[in-house]
Amino acid sequence: MNPLAQAAVLAAVLFLALILAQVIGLWIGRRRLARLAKEETAGFGAVDGAVFALLGLLIAFTFTGAASRFEHRRDLIVQQVNALGTTWMRIDLLPAPDQEPIRDLFRQYVAGLVEAGRISTDPEQMPALVAKMHGLEAEIWSKSVESAMRDGRPQVASLLLPPMNESFDLTNSRFAASRIKGHQAVIALLVGFAVLAGLLAGHAQAANSRPDPLHMLVFAALLSLTLYFILDFEYPRLGQITVDRYDAFLAELLTTIK
Repeated sequence: MNPLAQAAVLAAVLFLALILAQVIGLWIGRRRLARLAKEETAGFGAVDGAVFALLGLLIAFTFTGAASRFEHRRDLIVQQVNALGTTWMRIDLLPAPDQEPIRDLFRQYVAGLVEAGRISTDPEQMPALVAKMHGLEAEIWSKSVESAMRDGRPQVASLLLPPMNESFDLTNSRFAASRIKGHQAVIALLVGFAVLAGLLAGHAQAANSRPDPLHMLVFAALLSLTLYFILDFEYPRLGQITVDRYDAFLAELLTTIK
């Protein structure tokens, strides 16, 4: 099962758990009200408010962190396309006989980046592709340095090598960013707080003669959807929120340099 399918299952389980927690909270609340005087329940609201405030903060920080990581991955693609485009143009500075072999390797490198976007969710294929990319980096770099030194003009190396190095660094940054996710302990804490909040939400309705099913459903649905979209942000190659539109920039670059 892919990670986003697991996220959907987790969101569905959370939805059911929240409904159940509210029902249990309602039952507990009615039993307590039956044996407590009304004035003895006056402090419950402060506790409920503190728990819901903490839940809101936890959701906000978790959602913001996931969204920031998504934006960082997206920005890395744009930065890399710019660096690759600059490198491709500055290969013109090298001696003419050396340009085509380096350009051929560079095309393979960009094609590998496009392929990496396509198979990034396949843990079996990615290690081989990453090793291939590192091999191409080493070969492109060595040939470029050798050609620049043979040319003898210092401006060739100073203009070509920095954007080339930046392109390679951004590849490593993208591979690293794809592995960085929100910590599972934080997600578990969020789920635990949500269930506790559901228990208190049900408890708060105990004073009503009839519980409001609409509020119970809306509360459970909103928290479950929020959890799902937090996890959706963490897997930008799957689900509803993806970086596919930005991968198209790499594909367009590959078309341009062929």
